[in-house]
Amino acid sequence: MTEWLTLSGVRPVLLALVALLALVVTRYAVTNFRLDPRRRSFVSKLVGCLVAVLVLIVSNHIVVFFVAWMSISLQLHRLLMFYPERDRAVLAAHKKFILARCSEAFLGTAFVLMYLNTGSFQLDTILKQFATAPTSITQHIAAVCLVMAALIKCAQLPLHGWLIQVVEAPTPVSALLHAGIINLGGFLLLVTVPLWSNSVLAVWLLCLVSAASCCFAALIMATRISIKVRLAWSTCAQMGLMLLEIGLGYYDLALLHLVAHSVYKAHAFLSVSEVAVIKQPQARSILRVSLVFLIFQALIAATCWWLLGDPKWLPSALLAMALATIWMNLHQWLLRFAVSVLAIAAYLLLGALVQQVVEPQPPFNSLLLEPIITLLFNIFAFTYWLVHHTPSRRLSQRWFITLNAGLYLDEWLTRLVLWLWPSHPIRYYQRRSRQEGRL
Repeated sequence: MTEWLTLSGVRPVLLALVALLALVVTRYAVTNFRLDPRRRSFVSKLVGCLVAVLVLIVSNHIVVFFVAWMSISLQLHRLLMFYPERDRAVLAAHKKFILARCSEAFLGTAFVLMYLNTGSFQLDTILKQFATAPTSITQHIAAVCLVMAALIKCAQLPLHGWLIQVVEAPTPVSALLHAGIINLGGFLLLVTVPLWSNSVLAVWLLCLVSAASCCFAALIMATRISIKVRLAWSTCAQMGLMLLEIGLGYYDLALLHLVAHSVYKAHAFLSVSEVAVIKQPQARSILRVSLVFLIFQALIAATCWWLLGDPKWLPSALLAMALATIWMNLHQWLLRFAVSVLAIAAYLLLGALVQQVVEPQPPFNSLLLEPIITLLFNIFAFTYWLVHHTPSRRLSQRWFITLNAGLYLDEWLTRLVLWLWPSHPIRYYQRRSRQEGRL
C-alpha cells in the first residue's frame, strides 16, 4: 500500500480477527471491572495494547514493526502487573519481561542484518530481495534470529513457564494474551517466509523445538486439574503445532489453525467460570486405540499419495488422531461415519478457503524432516494413550507424576528471576499505588 503500511497476504484476515477479539474482550473487561475504581485505567491499558497489535499487523516498515512489537510487550507487562500484590503474578510478569527482551534482541538483530544486506527499511522490498538472492551467511543468521524471536514469543519449551503462571492476571488479560498476542510469533514467520524458509538450519530449529513443545505440553496439559492451567498448557501445545505447520510449509493450515485457536481460546477463557468438571478418560485397550490410529493414518496417507502425489505426513497423522478419537468415543457405527465425514469435509472446505488468502510460496522440500516429525507424533500419541487409558500400569503412574511436575523444565528460569529480584517488589508497587490514589 505504502512504504509504511500494507494489507498484503494474511494481514486482512488477522485485522478482522483482532478487531473482533478487541470488541469482545473490551466489552467483557468493562463489565468485569464495573465495581473496580481502576476500571478506566485497566481499559485504557487494554486498548493501548490492542492498538499496538493493529499497528504491528499493518506495518511495512521494519522500524515501525519493531517499535510496535516492543510496545505490545511493555503494555502487556503493565496489564500483568495490574494486581502487584499477587506473588505469582509478579513472578510471571518478571519472567515475561526477561524473555520479551530476549525476543526483541533476536528480532532487532534480524532486522539490522536485513537492512545491512538490502539497504531498505520496507519489509516487502527486503523479502523480494532475499527471495531472489542466493542464500548467504547473513540470511542464515537473520533467519535463525527470526525463528528464535517467534519461538520465545510463542512460549515454547523450555521458555514456557511465564505463560502457565500468568493465569493469575485478570481474565480479560488471559483472553487477550492466549487468543491474540501469543500468536504474533506465527504472524512474524508467516509474513517473512521468503527470508527464513531458505535456511535449513532455521527450518530444522523451528520444527524440532515446536514439535517437542507441542507433544510435551499436550501430555502435561492432560495431567492438570485447574481449568485455566490446562488452557495455558493447551496454548503452549497449540502454538507448537502452529509453528510446526509453518516450518513444514503448510502455511494455509497454519493460518486456519491460528484463527481457529484465537476464537476458541478467547471463548474458553471468557467462559471459564461456567466449566463445572473435567471428564476423566476411560480405561481402554492401548492396542485397540493404536491399531485404529495406525489404520486411519495409513488410509489418509495413501489417499493423499494417490490423489496429490504426496502422503502429507503431518496432516495425515493429525487427521488420524482426530478420527481415532471420534471412533473410540462414539459407539454407534452410523454416528461414527457421519461425524468422521463431517470432520473431513470441514477440514477440506476451510483449507480451500484459507488457500485463497495465503500468498503462494515455492514448494517446500522436507523429504527427511517431515517423516521424522510424524514419527515423533506417533510416539506422542502412543505415550498419551498409555498414560491416560492405562492408569493402573506402573509406567503410566511414573509418567503421570513427572508430567504433572511439568518435567521440571521451568525451575532454572524461576531461580534466575528470583536471583535478579530476590524479593518481590510488592511493597514498592503498593506504596506507589497509594501515592497515586489508586488504593
